[in-house]
Amino acid sequence: MNNQLKINPLDFYKDPYSYFSNARKISPVLYTELFQRTGWLVTGYKEAELILKDLRFIKEETKVTPPEKLPESIMPAVTLNRKMMLFRDAPDHTRLRNLVNKAFSPRMVENLRATVNEIADYLIENMKGKSTHELIGDFSYLLPVFVITDLLGVPKEDRDLFRNWSDAFIKFIDFNTTIEDLELVTKHIVDASNYFRNLITERRTVPKEDLISNLIVAEESGDKLSEDEMIASCLLLLIAGHETTVNLITNGYYLLLKHPKQFELLKNDLSLIPAAVEEILRYESPVIFTSRWAREDFEFAGNSIKKGDYFMISLGGANYDPKVTTNPETFDITRKNIKHLSFSSGPHFCLGAPLARLEGQIAFEKLTKHLLNPVLIEEPTRRANVAFRGFESLKFEATIQ
Repeated sequence: MNNQLKINPLDFYKDPYSYFSNARKISPVLYTELFQRTGWLVTGYKEAELILKDLRFIKEETKVTPPEKLPESIMPAVTLNRKMMLFRDAPDHTRLRNLVNKAFSPRMVENLRATVNEIADYLIENMKGKSTHELIGDFSYLLPVFVITDLLGVPKEDRDLFRNWSDAFIKFIDFNTTIEDLELVTKHIVDASNYFRNLITERRTVPKEDLISNLIVAEESGDKLSEDEMIASCLLLLIAGHETTVNLITNGYYLLLKHPKQFELLKNDLSLIPAAVEEILRYESPVIFTSRWAREDFEFAGNSIKKGDYFMISLGGANYDPKVTTNPETFDITRKNIKHLSFSSGPHFCLGAPLARLEGQIAFEKLTKHLLNPVLIEEPTRRANVAFRGFESLKFEATIQ
């Protein structure tokens, strides 16, 4: 039953898709060892989508597996994570999601278009006067961080704090993290928690027109929301509110630089930008893994599933399923009817998908129009992270107009 996929982490970071393809050829739902875990690796699109929508597959591991003895040193971060809607099931997931849903609805996000345009123009203006650039530090990190911190009500002078906190959180929830790694990043997560606790206390006294103040109003109006859940929600919204977009913009610009014919198509027809964003999301999903646990014993995809079985759902692998996408290894911004699971599916479909799409579309419009003759300076290094697909940096030369 157990098939062990031999994986070199460094090779996996560079190209996870060959591993997913090999697994899919054996079975789209394959029982295997993968990154310190044994469980079901899901690389088929149909199977992944079914799991994400099926309530027999849950997010809360503690409901179906024996308690794991964890070091006290990491428990503050573990406890905070378990309060986040990302790791909760109904009814708690539904309750927490409903409190912030309205702020990320397509209509509310469309109201942010002018703000996102203004921020993007500001960042492009700041890139002028230089011939060499680093996309993440100059643009793709700053754009979504400016947007989400404004939404939350985080003071502008505190934005620089979030890079380390975000990196720590992403490391904490990665699939290939050791206890030693967790101990190193817990301090950053505790610092972030304390920051939001203090900001919430401040907003209780002096409310503003922001999401944190709205959460306080909801709490005081009788909605069941503890302060710890509020802190966890703020941290999750901050991280999820920019991490996906950073990777979307950076991965996408890299793909365009590596596929000059596609880039030329886009330059000549900016109406292709929405389709280009969807193809970038499919081709290089910002998040390539998510997880679930089996709530009970049952049959699925011809396999006998046991309560507590672990599922590693490869969103990136599903996006390359040839049963759904013709020639999935080809990057094609003119592709019709693009299907992908990069924002997940089912109850945990990405709350920020409309905002990420808006930010991505505006970003590629600005980068395409204002960056002339861009050329990579060096081949970028992939982040050493299994679940999140991004780069450490992206250095290039270009003239800004």
